[in-house]
Amino acid sequence: MRRFLCALLVACLIYLPQKGLAQDLASLVADSITVDPGGRVTATGNVEVFYQGTRLNAERVSYSRTSDQLTITGPIRITDEGGTIILADQAQLDRDLRNGVLISARLVLDQQLQLAANEIARVDDRYTRLDRVVASSCEVCETSPTPLWEIRASRVIHDDLERQLYFENAQFRVGGVPILYFPRLRLPDPSVERSTGLLIPQFTSSSEFGSGLKLPYFIALGDHADLTLTPYLTSATNTLEFRYRRLFRNGDFSAVGAISHDDIRDSRGYFFGTGSLKLPRAYTATAQLEFVSDPAYLFEYGYSEKDRLTNQIAISRVRNKDRFRASISEFRTLRESEIPIRDTLPDQFIEAEFQRELPDLSFGGRTTASVGFYALERPSSADVDGRDVSRISAAIDWKRGWTLTPGIIASTELGFRADAYSTAQDTNFETTLIRSVPRAAAELRWPMTRRTQDGGAEVLEPIIRLDVSDTGGDQVPLEDSRVIEFDEANLFSASRYPGFDGAEDGVRVAVGASWQRRDPDGWVLDLALGRVANLTGDLGFGEGSGLEGDRSEWLVSGRLTVGDRFQIISRSLFDTDIQFTLSETRLDWRTDRFRLGTNYLFAAPEPSEDRNVSLDEWSFDGAYDINDRWTANADWRYDFNADRATRTRVGLGYRTECVDLALSVSRRFADSTSVDPTTEFGFRVSLTGIGGRGSDTTRLRRCRG
Repeated sequence: MRRFLCALLVACLIYLPQKGLAQDLASLVADSITVDPGGRVTATGNVEVFYQGTRLNAERVSYSRTSDQLTITGPIRITDEGGTIILADQAQLDRDLRNGVLISARLVLDQQLQLAANEIARVDDRYTRLDRVVASSCEVCETSPTPLWEIRASRVIHDDLERQLYFENAQFRVGGVPILYFPRLRLPDPSVERSTGLLIPQFTSSSEFGSGLKLPYFIALGDHADLTLTPYLTSATNTLEFRYRRLFRNGDFSAVGAISHDDIRDSRGYFFGTGSLKLPRAYTATAQLEFVSDPAYLFEYGYSEKDRLTNQIAISRVRNKDRFRASISEFRTLRESEIPIRDTLPDQFIEAEFQRELPDLSFGGRTTASVGFYALERPSSADVDGRDVSRISAAIDWKRGWTLTPGIIASTELGFRADAYSTAQDTNFETTLIRSVPRAAAELRWPMTRRTQDGGAEVLEPIIRLDVSDTGGDQVPLEDSRVIEFDEANLFSASRYPGFDGAEDGVRVAVGASWQRRDPDGWVLDLALGRVANLTGDLGFGEGSGLEGDRSEWLVSGRLTVGDRFQIISRSLFDTDIQFTLSETRLDWRTDRFRLGTNYLFAAPEPSEDRNVSLDEWSFDGAYDINDRWTANADWRYDFNADRATRTRVGLGYRTECVDLALSVSRRFADSTSVDPTTEFGFRVSLTGIGGRGSDTTRLRRCRG
């Protein structure tokens, strides 16, 4: 109680103005507090002072009302409300702890960048002036007193308001060796996330363009937009890369691209842009723009692996009972095999669809009605190859479910769709085509659960589904249903076709079962098996789809998950002779030291997709933490048919509390005669504590001994 009364008395003495009216009060706590006859207040022993968000810790604090100054003896630690820390041996400050001089002091910004100075002066409660400064974010140990990197300067000004550091006569050193000299240097402090200026450069070396340098320059265009310009210069190319981002009140827009002059062509470039905008009445507009000067540009410069470009403008709205979407799209292929036949490929596509739930016609279930329109055009005017198609559709669907007494879940479906097609430049079809697709379906699921003696939980669910449809009218061209993928998602669907043009016919039955076990040791295993058959004819799908003939191949899938560190997923299609036409397996494994992901894919030829050769590929990506600083990583893709790798990359990273270094080598093999294989070397160094790069506390260097 005595200590509390002394603290309160001193606070009142310090902050009592001449007219006797109380202003902002400070809190002072110490082991001992004395007041001499001249009015000087002295606090000694574990002194703590709190004032307007600023905290001071010291061994001795003395306040004189005559000079209105605090004389402080250290060790001293001052922490402001923004997290900036000042450490010093001695200090002379005003009573607000805002202005003054500190001797043999250090300034710590955002717990990262440290600036040690002979003297630190606080001016106008905004600027901190440091004389004879050493700045670094590296840990300095007694056995290793020289930091990995440092900036030495005769003077540094820290602007608290703008959060900028201004260096005079700055010298950048690595391992104590001077590397660069800057008469004037401006750097953002670590708390700044966006500030105009140079970013970390990247050194590259490519077998295509030689060695070069990428030097990005970031431009902050206000609080909601920015532009990054990156000159990329080598002996074989002069390239300017750019990235623009803008956030609006009701949307956003971003774009990336590049313009090049190289030894291959005089002028080349690309532009990718995306944007969205919220419109009145809950509508949303989106846009996607993709342009490139030539098919090889993206691959040669490593900007993207896209082999088809899409430009699209769309408007959509999703509400509780209805959904609307309309879009206009333009396509362009970059595949070498498709460029000679580009005019026969669809290049323009218009689509509009509206769907609404009808509660008044639900009849205990759920009824939805939809209307749609699409139009597809090809540049060619040749017969068949230049076919243009448009379609108007209307559909109504009803579904209801029940839970029967033994625990069986039953559901029924009814649906009807009418399509009107208009075709041009294809003598295989009439100009006007009309088709109707009535359908009905019933499904039974019987989930059965049990608890095993070891505490595990198992669920077995047999499933059977019966679909009946009788397509009437004209045969229509398949445009949106040419690529079929038979998997768990459509095994028990009304149709295996991905679009509207394809319609399954006859009586089909799908049977299968799923089984799951949750083990008390923490692992979960899921297995599923199923098959589809047409009882009145063929399923109607092409060779290689797994659905040819009157019955499909067996579909089996599995997933094993062990906690959040291990997962393996597999899916296969095989016939009655156990001949696999599709096999795909993905494994992900993560521990405290390494991360591993690998995928294997085998797919038999599928002529319906214009793919006459099988796919047989293995991909791998992983990283290994050699120790708390070094990390090795690699990824590759291998084509067993070609008996060679299609892409390889290895990298090595080094990271401490003050530096982030990355070295990589990559090799990409092209399947095109117009693009040569490319080998690239990359080197990047980032200094933690400069430009808002946060420190990694798990990789802090610890002093030993």
